[in-house]
Amino acid sequence: MRVGIPYFGYDTLALKGFVEELGAEVAMPPPTSKRTIALGVKLAPELVCMPFKITLGNFIEALENGADTLLMAAGARKCRFGYYHYLQEKALRAMRNDFRLVPVTQYSAYQFIFKLMPELFGVNPARVIKAVYHLFEKSALTRDFRRLLNQKRAVDFWGAERLKGKALELIELARTGTEMKRARKEIFRMFALNGKRPDIRVGLVGEIFFTIDQAANQEIEKELARLGAEVVFERSLYNHLRHLLRSDFGYLRSRRLARSYLRECPGGEAIRTVGEAIWFARQGVDGIVHLFPFTCMPENIALEALQRLSDATGVPVLSLSFDEHTSNTGIVTRLEAFVELLRRRRRARGLSRN
Repeated sequence: MRVGIPYFGYDTLALKGFVEELGAEVAMPPPTSKRTIALGVKLAPELVCMPFKITLGNFIEALENGADTLLMAAGARKCRFGYYHYLQEKALRAMRNDFRLVPVTQYSAYQFIFKLMPELFGVNPARVIKAVYHLFEKSALTRDFRRLLNQKRAVDFWGAERLKGKALELIELARTGTEMKRARKEIFRMFALNGKRPDIRVGLVGEIFFTIDQAANQEIEKELARLGAEVVFERSLYNHLRHLLRSDFGYLRSRRLARSYLRECPGGEAIRTVGEAIWFARQGVDGIVHLFPFTCMPENIALEALQRLSDATGVPVLSLSFDEHTSNTGIVTRLEAFVELLRRRRRARGLSRN
């Protein structure tokens, strides 16, 4: 069996390691590119959102690389993303029929560990539990790496870029708990700040795929770091896995904080988007960047709440929606103006205190 999975930012390494630990070969597509998006757009319904198109393009390229089994997340309740596997399979069947697409439900740990994975990979549940444990460990490692990378980039951009490839290699090669602890220690050493601190901090909120996948959001964390801003975030595969096991206390905090702006969940991750933005504002960030796919209804509702939050707290919010026509030049121009605004506000606050 050769398994194809879509990209999910740096967390792709954790997902790839999970599939390999269950004994399957992974046929990864090439990194997401303009061709990937063009392939997805060609087969996708016109008004469907970008995560559908990008992951569909990933699947087409994985099949070209020899994948015969495709894994796709499913069951996201009110969000359309949870049903995309059905439409994606129909679109892919119009091209070829020599594959199977397996929807992986996100909301039944019992079914995942004791039925779906054992039947799919031909292993016993004990092996699945061990692989899940390592999935948690590696996703925590990729989350910490991303945080350290964002800090380092903001104070030493090119130094961080030189270290990035080596750190990702360490993460990919780490298989056991001992190897992951060793990799973590080395990555923390590599990305030490040596007393330097970024002068601007920006909180990143929004739809989960766009806040995690660097290709989807056009490397927005990198672009902000190039401008000297450290990006802080809550959204990661590790926290999402904890949420599925009902042990993500960050989500409970977000739900409590968001209540004053959103009494009911409109679907997707709008509650989490608003709650995290309030949390970041209380942590003293200079600004908030909100990312979401064009036509995403829950995030458009969150956008209105974020504008009210900005009015109430004075923390500037920049909302960016993405589709296949979104220009990187336009994104960078808006980020440059936003960071300059944040820097001027910080200088003005310093002068007023003096």
